[in-house]
Amino acid sequence: MHKSHSTHIIALTVLGLGLLIAAFTMLIWNHSIPAVAQEPELPEANGQAVADYILNENPYQDWGSWTPDRWTDFGAYVQGAEPHGSTIRIFVNDIAQEAVAAEDFDGILPPGSLIVKENYMGTPEEPGDLAAITAMYKVEGFAPEGNDWFWLATAPDGTVNAEGAVEMCSACHAQEGNADYLLRYAFGEEPVTFFGDPLPEADGQAIMDYVLQTNDYTTWASWPTDDVNTEDFSGFLQSGEPHGMTVRIFVNDRALAAIERDDFNGILPPGSIVVKENYMGTVEEPGELAAITIMYKVDGFNPEANDWFWVKAAPKGAVDAAGAVEGCIACHAQEGNSDYLLRYDLPHSALDEMEATEASGD
Repeated sequence: MHKSHSTHIIALTVLGLGLLIAAFTMLIWNHSIPAVAQEPELPEANGQAVADYILNENPYQDWGSWTPDRWTDFGAYVQGAEPHGSTIRIFVNDIAQEAVAAEDFDGILPPGSLIVKENYMGTPEEPGDLAAITAMYKVEGFAPEGNDWFWLATAPDGTVNAEGAVEMCSACHAQEGNADYLLRYAFGEEPVTFFGDPLPEADGQAIMDYVLQTNDYTTWASWPTDDVNTEDFSGFLQSGEPHGMTVRIFVNDRALAAIERDDFNGILPPGSIVVKENYMGTVEEPGELAAITIMYKVDGFNPEANDWFWVKAAPKGAVDAAGAVEGCIACHAQEGNSDYLLRYDLPHSALDEMEATEASGD
């Protein structure tokens, strides 16, 4: 009897110690894992609640936007029209962006999708002060006849000017060709509204026609010189095979605008085009243009090689090679490349540089 009692005491002691160790381990575990920031709860279908949400609780300027497509660079200020002013900037919450990226996306955004449009009276180059904020917020069951969109217009400080099933908004966005009441973005297809000439489709001859005729590449600028990239890209540069002894590089506005943004992450956006003229002579005497080679980023074209579409053509535009050209990819994928660029080192955001420093332990 005494022996059995002692055994029970020992067992309870061991159990107690085990529970104490488990609790201590969980305490250390919880403190060692950083808390994951949770997005605030979505607002109700109320103008002031939505305004407070996008301005304070989950600031829309921290969001991204639609993936740039052939028609619009959504990472930039872009041309607009009444009633939104002559310039706009579009922000899209994660719910909408993740829905569009899903393989089973059916062209209808889910409830909780929020799209914010900044309205300006100036030009995309000089937009001026923010004039108004307009938003589309999908609320399940709110207005089924209008795909459940709740519309909002506010002053820059959040004062609500219009909200709800705003007839003017619904009527305008319901025009033929809309994509779930969107007019500027159609999930990769041609949208109802765009300005200027669209970028070419992923086709060698279409790309050559674009850079030679629609948007003459020789009028473009080139990469800027900085502390890292010390070459003068505005002129002829010494090179080597397979591009000849001398090259001259031209870069379209979409790529150049992207690298100037504070949040640029070192990966050029879809629609970026880099044109390289190939010469057989020296930098001082390059001779006649021998060939044109092009890198054109097309969303979804070839994800394993950063979606670059490659072209090699004769000076007048006859295409010699196009697409996922194995020789181009293999060369440009060499160690140290910068988004498959070899001649120019793309900048990184301050956040990326901080994370790289922390990872290296410096």
